[in-house]
Amino acid sequence: MTVDVGDHAYSFGRYFESTGQPVLMSGYLGSIGFGYPAAMGAWAADPNRPVVAVTGDGGFGQCLAELTTAVKHGMTIKHVLLDNGALGKISKEQLAGHLPVWQTSLVNPDFADFARSCGATGLTARTPDELDDAMRELFAADGPALLHLHTDATLV
Repeated sequence: MTVDVGDHAYSFGRYFESTGQPVLMSGYLGSIGFGYPAAMGAWAADPNRPVVAVTGDGGFGQCLAELTTAVKHGMTIKHVLLDNGALGKISKEQLAGHLPVWQTSLVNPDFADFARSCGATGLTARTPDELDDAMRELFAADGPALLHLHTDATLV
């Protein structure tokens, strides 16, 4: 598993209980966009091993064209993308410093549509009720697959 920088990394660290899976995380400082390329590297190191990338919308936005590379090479990366429409961690840092939130909102594409346009499987879940089925579809997909989860930036 690979995990990018952002709000989702806090939740991942709090709720994910490893049963022996290796987890790759960056050192945090200035490393937004680490998650998906790290998954590509993990896949290249052992293409027969399952690889899961967990990123936010801001981090994946840094390198989203790499999805075409994953398609080209048949990388079987399963990608869980949490979209809160913002650089949420930066917003929280600004608020913690008693500053106004400035320039952290994002204008995102429909990432599932984007994945399909690149030749990958693209899935979406907007509510908790849709999550279990979407996760099953993600892991059943052949080749690279992306699950676009719509989240609320204020809940992390």
